[in-house]
Amino acid sequence: MLDPRLFTPLPPAERRRLGDAYLRFVRERDGEPDVARRTLSRREAWFGELAARPLPTWDGERIDPRAFAQWHLGERRLGEAPPLVIWLVAIARANEGEGWGVDYLLERGGFQGLGRAGQLRPRDFADLEETYHTRIFREIVRMFGLDFRLREPPRSIQQSVKLMAHLPESLSFLLLAAGELMGTVAFLELAERGARLLKDHPAVLARVRELLDEILVDEVGHVTYLLGSMGGARLALVRQTAKAYQQYTRRGYYKGMRDDSVIAFMMHGIENYSLDLFPERVLRRAFVPAAYWPAARAA
Repeated sequence: MLDPRLFTPLPPAERRRLGDAYLRFVRERDGEPDVARRTLSRREAWFGELAARPLPTWDGERIDPRAFAQWHLGERRLGEAPPLVIWLVAIARANEGEGWGVDYLLERGGFQGLGRAGQLRPRDFADLEETYHTRIFREIVRMFGLDFRLREPPRSIQQSVKLMAHLPESLSFLLLAAGELMGTVAFLELAERGARLLKDHPAVLARVRELLDEILVDEVGHVTYLLGSMGGARLALVRQTAKAYQQYTRRGYYKGMRDDSVIAFMMHGIENYSLDLFPERVLRRAFVPAAYWPAARAA
């Protein structure tokens, strides 16, 4: 059920404090940023710890790497692939638009300058966080003996990124919030589908869940910060913009990849957006202002 609090402006004093609260949160979660290298110290340490842990053994169906590459690159019709392969292709493609967009934006100083004003601002940290998501998706695919290279996203996705880069911040953040909101629902769908496909492989599922949780923690925080910083006029447009964006990307980026049930999940999640959609273990680690905490769960 839709949580209207997410689309109701916070009191002005709370909105003014929100940026500082978000910066305190991400500095604790991410550690020290290195803008030149596009790294965050605690994220690098986390990847080091992950690399030191052995991969759980995959003892399910074997996936031919060459066939997977052909499905991923669109050289074979994806509808002919097994459900697990379709999910893994979705994982491999999940960040290609965002990955391309982040590189484009970072080359131009990100959304808020990447410290050019003397200090990093909230969206600077979020831009740096986004650089880790492709690495996380690659870790998931690697568990099945596979790898991938990011495809270049369709021109329509590239143009939407360029538009956001050149619009005034108030308008670009409206589009960004819609995209991030849609993204949280998309990543949640991937997580739930993965849980169904991997239910008989608990060790692999636990690792996949851990990895996808890292992305969801980031993305939920991006959404709550953006919504919390907006006034009523922009908040009234976010969900409608997200639905339009979903239809837009469906025709280009997702063409031939998602079945009707996935599309229905996406549209229902956007229409009925609430933090209750997400696991509590994610919300406990994400940036969630008190005004947005799900009423059905203890604060």
